[in-house]
Amino acid sequence: MSLLSLLHQSATSLSAHQAASSTASHNLSNASTPGFARQRAELATMLPADRLGAGYIGRGAVLQSVTQARDRFVEQQMPSALAAQTASRTEMETLQALTALDPDGGLSQALGDFYGQLRTLSQNAGSLHAREAAVAGARQLALGFNRVATSIEATRNGIDAKVAARLPEINEQAAQLARLNLQVRQAAASGAPPNDLLDARLRLADQLAESVGATPVPDGSGDLNLVLASGDALVIGGGSSSLSALPDPANRGHLSLRLTASDGSGPTTLSTRPGGELGGLLAARDGALQTAETSVDQFAFDLAAAVNAVATTGFALDGSTGRALFTGATAVTGAAKGLSLNTTIASNVRLLGAAGSATAGPGDAAALQRLIATETTLLTGGGDAASTLANITSAFGSSAERIAAIHAGDEAQLYQLNQLRDSVSGVSIDEELINMQKAQRAYEAVTKVIQTANEMLDSLMALR
Repeated sequence: MSLLSLLHQSATSLSAHQAASSTASHNLSNASTPGFARQRAELATMLPADRLGAGYIGRGAVLQSVTQARDRFVEQQMPSALAAQTASRTEMETLQALTALDPDGGLSQALGDFYGQLRTLSQNAGSLHAREAAVAGARQLALGFNRVATSIEATRNGIDAKVAARLPEINEQAAQLARLNLQVRQAAASGAPPNDLLDARLRLADQLAESVGATPVPDGSGDLNLVLASGDALVIGGGSSSLSALPDPANRGHLSLRLTASDGSGPTTLSTRPGGELGGLLAARDGALQTAETSVDQFAFDLAAAVNAVATTGFALDGSTGRALFTGATAVTGAAKGLSLNTTIASNVRLLGAAGSATAGPGDAAALQRLIATETTLLTGGGDAASTLANITSAFGSSAERIAAIHAGDEAQLYQLNQLRDSVSGVSIDEELINMQKAQRAYEAVTKVIQTANEMLDSLMALR
């Protein structure tokens, strides 16, 4: 081996150890960067060795590649875990935010007060003061239904607003991931893995898993495609689809998601609810909240019908009859929101039908007793008024507790996977400092070899 070959070998080795030092520095710089996977400079002996006499002289070290520390088994589980945890957390928080169906809330108290005031009035049906209290109780009951219905519908409308606000960001993330597919493909054509591009692409895939439950599907060309729960492709190669939302008349005008494919076809309505944050929002909106809204409407419709069926048979103090106590609940849908006190009775409490006949005295409460009996009338669900309301609030509470339990399991699973990911891909500052010191010492040693070879060349040139 000539001295010039020795210098060339040293220069190559110097570059290899410099790359190892730079890689350790890069890891340290990104120790707290979300989604960063630690990298390793893989050094290898340069081949073939040079033959010198009866032996072979090595040619030093060369940088073979810079690899990522990733556990494929863990990475395959992360998207579904991220989607499930985000979906259950979002649904849980949305349901817990609704207080209108608290078992001890205003509607339960208003229902009890309504029948309580009717019983008080039955003791002195001719008392205008007692009549005013009974009419006020009926008004508060109607308002109680109004408040519950308005609160539930406001929550569902708020979910629509959140969904619509998230779609532009989701679409942009999908487009960014499609662009990264092209960049990764181009960079990988040189034969070296573009680790930082791969990290950036994986971070976007994680974010889209959290947002819409997108499942990554790598292909043979190096692209990372994303598929929604419906089977529709959100990202395929260098192209991305886009999500939009339109009102659905079959769901009281609430938004339904539609997908425009990367080739411009569509939009088509998603056949399956997405996962992640959007899935959690829609599950809350069209699950427990919709069930509660429908149940409260049915309850309001049934109770108003039962009360009015009796109220119209009662006779007012002036002998008139046929007046319903409640109005506005003409159909099940929207009954709770539309329920109101009959304005005629509200403006003149003497017109409340309490007597059993036109000729009965002011103190007659025959119709009023039948009105009080509606408290135990069996409604559509098979229970009386109090038990029906209790069932509604209990069912909603059970749904909230169930999703909270599911979230606890999802959170535990994601925590475990994050711990496993960090143990493999996370950066250890102590380890990287050791790697940097090793690279530094090796670099200094090779520098010494170059200095020695240079002195040997100087000596050789002096002989000439």
